[in-house]
Amino acid sequence: MNICKERAFDLLKQISFQRIAGTAEELKCAEMLKAECEKVGVPAVIEAFEIDMPEIHEAKLEVTKPEHCEIRCVGIGKSGVTPDEGLCGPLLYIEDGMEANLVDAKGKILLLSGAAKPEVLERMRKSGALGYIACHGSLYDPEEMIPEIRTRSERRKPGEDANFPGVVIHITDAQKLLRMNPEEIRIIVKQDVDKKGTSHNVVATIEGTEKPEEIIAFSAHYDSVIYGTGAWDNGTGSITIMELMHHFVKNPPKRTLKFVWCGSEEIGLCGSKAYCEAHKDEMEKHLFNINVDMTGVLLGYEKAVCSCDEIVAKYVDFLGRVEGFPIVTDVDMYPSDSSSFARAGVPAMTFARLAPKGGAEIHSRKDIFEVLDPNAFINTVAFMVKFSDAVVNAKVFPVPRQLPKELVEKIEQMKKMMGEDKKTEKKDDEKTEEKK
Repeated sequence: MNICKERAFDLLKQISFQRIAGTAEELKCAEMLKAECEKVGVPAVIEAFEIDMPEIHEAKLEVTKPEHCEIRCVGIGKSGVTPDEGLCGPLLYIEDGMEANLVDAKGKILLLSGAAKPEVLERMRKSGALGYIACHGSLYDPEEMIPEIRTRSERRKPGEDANFPGVVIHITDAQKLLRMNPEEIRIIVKQDVDKKGTSHNVVATIEGTEKPEEIIAFSAHYDSVIYGTGAWDNGTGSITIMELMHHFVKNPPKRTLKFVWCGSEEIGLCGSKAYCEAHKDEMEKHLFNINVDMTGVLLGYEKAVCSCDEIVAKYVDFLGRVEGFPIVTDVDMYPSDSSSFARAGVPAMTFARLAPKGGAEIHSRKDIFEVLDPNAFINTVAFMVKFSDAVVNAKVFPVPRQLPKELVEKIEQMKKMMGEDKKTEKKDDEKTEEKK
């Protein structure tokens, strides 16, 4: 194997800085990854794509009755815009937003226990509520982390223009707000909902020696969230597929390999969706996607989630037993870039090394280099090399193209939730009209 933990962790140190979607720092990291590929003779390109980057101009949450009190918050992108004077109403705590929680929601401002899932957001809008407050963080965060509320944006259905303004507060402030039992609160949200930005994918290619027309795609997102360095999530995934690239440079593959570092995963898998759309004419040639989202954490356990036929999960489990490499396997959709490939009809999977409860954390300043370990990292990479070698160089490609029925149903549900089924129907109608 031509893998090296020292080389990998040297690159990880270089890219462990905030790489937020659509920023100059994200592009800087993309250029560093491209340069690393070209250093070993693998041609790479940077592919730009458009993303939503709503700009929040003002966000305010305050108790207006019985006594005035302002609570720190950030606005939720694409949620909506309030009148200049804001929206005033009674506070209603709706926990996780079940239907029974929303019986008396009309004319009120709703407080959730966490983030608003799409189906909950839909119920809140239909309830007649004025707006909403989402929560972020932990009751046990140190004091210096409480002001660091992570910004987020809604994922709207195509053509949806519902105006339902929302803000995010820290969960400790949510607890204080409930204990106040206010008579009335006000939220103000001012934003440019439709502002766009540019993000980038890095795509490197190693041509196959025997079956160049067949493609295996390795992917990992390289963007991070605000406040953290993104060392674990997903600097480690980025260096994992870089080491796999180094291995296949020295051991030329039978099939063509694409190494895709995806931008803007953290705001909705945007990079992998953009890649699948930009390369839709060759998606039939993509036989399999192997995604990596977080490896190398010292205290952790290995997991493989397969968005494909269960034969892959069984093989991973089998290989793990043969190699003495403990790994949990599952057949499901995973909240990472493998899902975009599966939605595009490409069998996919994600490898990850996850932390136990109370261990390393992501999506905050707690995502740091110090929780990682080169030996834990290289053990995962070594196992992935053995798995990838077998798949990439198989005499007969072993992964069935057809996805299991339960995964197809989940994908259809996801598309319906985001209104993508109607978008597809519209495109089909347009094609039919063109033929006429």
